[in-house]
Amino acid sequence: MEAIFNIDIPNFTLDKEIGRGGMAAVYLGEQQQPKRPVAIKIVSPQGNDPKILEDLKKEGDTVAQFSHPNIVTVYACGVVDHYYYLAMEILAGGDLKQKIDAGLTELETFNIMIDMAKALEHSHKRGTLHRDIKPENILFHDDGQAVLVDFGIARAGDAVSEFTRVGAVVGTPHYMSPERALGKEIDERSDIYALGVVFYEMLMGKKVYEASDTFAVSYAHVHEPIPDLPKDLSKYQPLLNKLLAKNPDDRFQSASQLVHQLKKYVRRLHPAHDTTHSFIPISDQRNQKKNWLPLVIGGVVLGAAVLAGGFFMGKNKGAIEVNTADLTPTQLVEMSKKLQAASSFFNVENFSQAESLYEEVLTQFDCHEADARGRMKILNAEKYNKIIEACD
Repeated sequence: MEAIFNIDIPNFTLDKEIGRGGMAAVYLGEQQQPKRPVAIKIVSPQGNDPKILEDLKKEGDTVAQFSHPNIVTVYACGVVDHYYYLAMEILAGGDLKQKIDAGLTELETFNIMIDMAKALEHSHKRGTLHRDIKPENILFHDDGQAVLVDFGIARAGDAVSEFTRVGAVVGTPHYMSPERALGKEIDERSDIYALGVVFYEMLMGKKVYEASDTFAVSYAHVHEPIPDLPKDLSKYQPLLNKLLAKNPDDRFQSASQLVHQLKKYVRRLHPAHDTTHSFIPISDQRNQKKNWLPLVIGGVVLGAAVLAGGFFMGKNKGAIEVNTADLTPTQLVEMSKKLQAASSFFNVENFSQAESLYEEVLTQFDCHEADARGRMKILNAEKYNKIIEACD
């Protein structure tokens, strides 16, 4: 694909290239009115087929109508000089492939799964399949919120895109559902299968099926059994089996069902393990489990010493920047009671009460409190982002 800096896209200017693949390249750019930085994807279909360009434009228009925190925000799209362009928000937190390579905790894995399941829930309810779920198409904001991007081969409703029909883009074999690999009709359960493949990769750090060529990978998705997870992750085997069932009828039948099930798993995890967001590999967590007990005991002893000594560093600021060092023993006890109550509300799915209490803990007591942060991010990502921004 030749350089495109001489393309004149109305209301946009192009800067440096930040990514490339196949027929597409992504550039940093700027929208003139309203003035804001953007990422601009440029696609040049082989032969500049006008029908393909028109289909791309329709698909871009479909995504531009989405309004969801876990789906990329599209500002504009169109065709200029036989090039298709799509201007979207900049996501500076890297992609999921990078995070998998660095290693993910179990809680981080489930938070990402919930973000993506919600994104699919939103698009599926509006009649659009993504059809290319993979780690490279899951990007992140700086705060760690996952965002689904690249609906370039999405299909709206029952429309058949010429772009897909001619085979210009057919998705990624490693994440293809059995029915898609066989060329059968697909529905939202195919996207759910692909997300299941991503789930396995987040847990294990490798693809669910590895093979020497595309045909062998596709064959494995159709015929090979679902791999067994290691003993320490076996509690997630039923979830994996349902996500990767060969027969679509045996999978979750909707993204809404999946969101509901994932939240049950999250309630069993401990957000306190996710305080650093340092993406500790699960394999490292296994090696470190034997060292957790002394750390926990030490933490309890330290906490008792703080309470007994009545550490108090000035007046309670009553603002988001307060932390436990600023709280009196009475306030620490009050915060603990609110956390216990919030956890109880969360476990019985009274999410509005839980959200209110976690917000109170973060804004009036300690904005760094790990349990409150972890749960608040699940319950209300927008409010969580505002609180953390004010805190950090």
